[in-house]
Amino acid sequence: MRTRVVIADDHAIMREGLKSLLEKKGVDVIGIAKNGREAIELAISAHPDVVMMDISMPDLNGMEATATIRQKVPDTKVIALSMHSSKHIIDKMFTSGASGYILKESAFEELYDAIKEVNKGNFYLTPSIARMYVDYDGNMVKALGDLPVSKEISKKEREVLQMVAEGEKTRDIAEKMSVSIKTVESHRRNIMKKLCIFSIAGLTKFAIKEGIISL
Repeated sequence: MRTRVVIADDHAIMREGLKSLLEKKGVDVIGIAKNGREAIELAISAHPDVVMMDISMPDLNGMEATATIRQKVPDTKVIALSMHSSKHIIDKMFTSGASGYILKESAFEELYDAIKEVNKGNFYLTPSIARMYVDYDGNMVKALGDLPVSKEISKKEREVLQMVAEGEKTRDIAEKMSVSIKTVESHRRNIMKKLCIFSIAGLTKFAIKEGIISL
């Protein structure tokens, strides 16, 4: 049976390039998403085997989208495809439920191998970052599925944080989340209090540092 894949990336060239390469390998690319919300909608409606997920996307980032997909469509696996190689971002992606993590600088064959591995129920890490998770004897230092969450803010608060950092107005955020303006303002106050950051500029810097948005 052919593997069914959804590609989520905010760069059209990356989306179309991956689609072409995967289809040449006999993979069915059944959907294309340019942000996290579209990725969630496609995963719920199409039930792909794998979602190739960029992390830094507008509107809703790959971490939040991954967590929602794994909750609503648990049989769908997620492979992160990112330029970020810092351990705390990789940790958070696996905590969100990803089964694989590939750097965008990797060769295409590695991506294809990752799809095959996660379809078997295994984890996959780009070799250049996998060494961060093994000791000198080659044993896993920590189970990938049990990696810690770095900041104690809720899923909804992270959604608000992303949109605030992207410059969205409170009214627009409320409309996108189908909540009241007061609810958005309450989320923003809670975020600032929890992070001890009390300016939009500070929240934006934090969001960039954590891989929630990109420059």
